[in-house]
Amino acid sequence: MQSKKKNKRQQAAPSRGEKAASFFKKGTMVLLIAVLAAAVILGLKIFEQQLRVKEIMISGNNRLDRDDVLDALKVKRGESLFELDFALVRARLKLNPWIKSAALRKQYPDTLEIKIQEAEPRALLSIKEQLYLIDGDGNVLEQIKGETPPFLPVIKNINPGIRKDIAEALKLVEALSAKSDFIERESIEIGLESYGLTVNIDGAFIKVGYGSYPEKFQRWRELEPEIRKRGVPIQYIDLRFKDSVIVKPLEENKGEKTS
Repeated sequence: MQSKKKNKRQQAAPSRGEKAASFFKKGTMVLLIAVLAAAVILGLKIFEQQLRVKEIMISGNNRLDRDDVLDALKVKRGESLFELDFALVRARLKLNPWIKSAALRKQYPDTLEIKIQEAEPRALLSIKEQLYLIDGDGNVLEQIKGETPPFLPVIKNINPGIRKDIAEALKLVEALSAKSDFIERESIEIGLESYGLTVNIDGAFIKVGYGSYPEKFQRWRELEPEIRKRGVPIQYIDLRFKDSVIVKPLEENKGEKTS
């Protein structure tokens, strides 16, 4: 009876050879996994070494030189294309006020593509006898030195830091720019008084106030030929009141109101 139990224990217990074989197999698998992992890491590093910036393609830059974009970009040839942080690159580019937005694309293995959307000058800002180009959001693009650019409306002495005021002035610019006959005028200067915006168009001083700019100037356009025909010297035109154009001649007794 005891010999039978002994034989069963011997059959159940693995032999030393089996233990060694099992240990060897496990060790081999661990070693194989480690070798494969090392090979993958090494392969990735070698692959990454190949993904280096060799060419930078730039498009959409009409006013900016290529060098201006590269200076803002701060990405050098030889940098890792794989690890390039687009959020950081866009933030760098937007530090240049002329760059409104930028679309970036990695073209593997070695090319960075950049498509620029430039800011569009909408007006000239005159502050303390200095002229600045500004875009449709009121951002200052650059100071004008030397020759004045092609005709743009001039916004005089309105602080671009006061967003409400500059935004209203730019709405007025857009309303005037949408009408071709105003674009052809020699001079348009927009100012700000306590009662709202004013505009001087080729010597005609107009009180505009706030809001409804297209409608106000449509009324003025309809009346202007008749005023010119009469040849009456005008002190100012007032468009602030709904459905009315008030014309103030230089002589008080010649005032008129049309509705």
